[in-house]
Amino acid sequence: MLERSKDAQVVSVPAPVGGLNAREGIANMSPNDAVVMENWFPTPSSVDLRGGSEDWVTGITGDVNTLAVYSGNTGSKLFAAAGANIYDATTQGAVGAAVVTGLTSDKWQTCQMGTVGGRFLLMFNGSDSARYYDGTSWITVTLGGGATQISGIDPALIINCNIYKRRLFLVEKDTANVWYLPINSIYGAATKFDLSPNLRLGGTIVAMATWTADNTSGVREYAVFISSAGEVIIYEGADPSSATDWAIAGSCYIGRPSGYRCTEKVGTDLVILCADGAFPLSKALTSDSAQENESITSKIQKLVSNDITTYGNNFGWQAKLYPDGNKLIVNVPKLEGTLSYQYVMNIITGAWCKFTGWNAFCFAVMGQNAFYGADGKVVKCDTGTSDNNVGIQAVCISAFNYFGGSNEKLFTAIRPIITSNGAITPSVAINTDFDLTPPSNVAAFSNVNFTPWYSPWYSPWSSSNQTRKDWQSVNGYGFTGAVAMAVNSKNAVISWQSTDVVFKVGQTF
Repeated sequence: MLERSKDAQVVSVPAPVGGLNAREGIANMSPNDAVVMENWFPTPSSVDLRGGSEDWVTGITGDVNTLAVYSGNTGSKLFAAAGANIYDATTQGAVGAAVVTGLTSDKWQTCQMGTVGGRFLLMFNGSDSARYYDGTSWITVTLGGGATQISGIDPALIINCNIYKRRLFLVEKDTANVWYLPINSIYGAATKFDLSPNLRLGGTIVAMATWTADNTSGVREYAVFISSAGEVIIYEGADPSSATDWAIAGSCYIGRPSGYRCTEKVGTDLVILCADGAFPLSKALTSDSAQENESITSKIQKLVSNDITTYGNNFGWQAKLYPDGNKLIVNVPKLEGTLSYQYVMNIITGAWCKFTGWNAFCFAVMGQNAFYGADGKVVKCDTGTSDNNVGIQAVCISAFNYFGGSNEKLFTAIRPIITSNGAITPSVAINTDFDLTPPSNVAAFSNVNFTPWYSPWYSPWSSSNQTRKDWQSVNGYGFTGAVAMAVNSKNAVISWQSTDVVFKVGQTF
């Protein structure tokens, strides 16, 4: 016989600042984690509605598949490649005339290098002649021995690039060849470095990067080459032509890399985006890639792995560090040229979440701002409180909680503690016994009709940010419970602090 206790209990649970967790079993998860977290961003002390987005440059013909940033001594410029053209996307508004035309591909890899001749943005796509930007003019770089040419390898065959110890390295498309130029040079005679003898699994070189390691030998830089089969080959030294100043320092195996844009520097470490997740190279060298806990995406590894298996051949995979937003963004092209979403990590805490609503084909950071390329436009993101004046829909289901025991419970009310600049009413529910159904009937909310002080008393002394502590009735019956909350918000800043849960415990006798 089961009889309800008469006394209700009230338990406060923190907002799921641990972020999205697809690693632990759903019945054995930290109460600080979440099984669903979409468009909520976990911070060290709260879970906040993600930032919005706004059109930055419009009127571009075609999909913007590359964003490239030129950083000069006195300012920066943003360029967008779409279709046969490259456009200047630095200033918000309607796009102007293309600055480069007549191209065959808009999928470029870029790097930036300074020489005695100035600072240059270098762009390669494996089919068109290379393009350099010097802060004023665009330079077409072709095969030859001229002052602005490269000899030894046709620049139109270069698919990727990297700067290592003041030397420009060039990855030849669909080969194991990497070419390098004289030190401090972006033109001149290129020398071939054939990595095929090192590729035990075959394949081609898809990317090169520079890794800064702090070890017992001090802080040292290494040249890192990544193959299409997931081999990572690491060299130390400065001169590939010298037998005494160029040698293999190590190697390891990771999952298949996610295209040419598979690397990103995070701090001093190098993160490689692959089928095993986002692996810091420092961890990959000291562990087998099967040890998924070494990946910074370990808590969402199953999600990333499934996505790469399903969408891995789609163009648009990219890892991008956005320091001012405390974010590492991993773009997932679900439907190439149409639909994408992002896994986003808080670089302070390591907590992950998922962003939807940003159909991005590529990302870039210029100064303090993040941008993405989309269909016919460049979008400034993680800014404001709506997506081009459309509400941001967010949903979260926290980890399931036994609330102190395995007895059956009757859940009757919950009270989310939320800081907001408007009188929001989120849709809330208690999901029981591992039910992942999201809250329903989420009405759009906008605070634009509130007074400047967002006070029901219209008081000029009220704070623009107020703590909302409204009880809402729920009806749930089970051994475990999870807080489920959703909002559809426009023009509101929302920060979720914790939730109070009311329930009665059944007594068996």
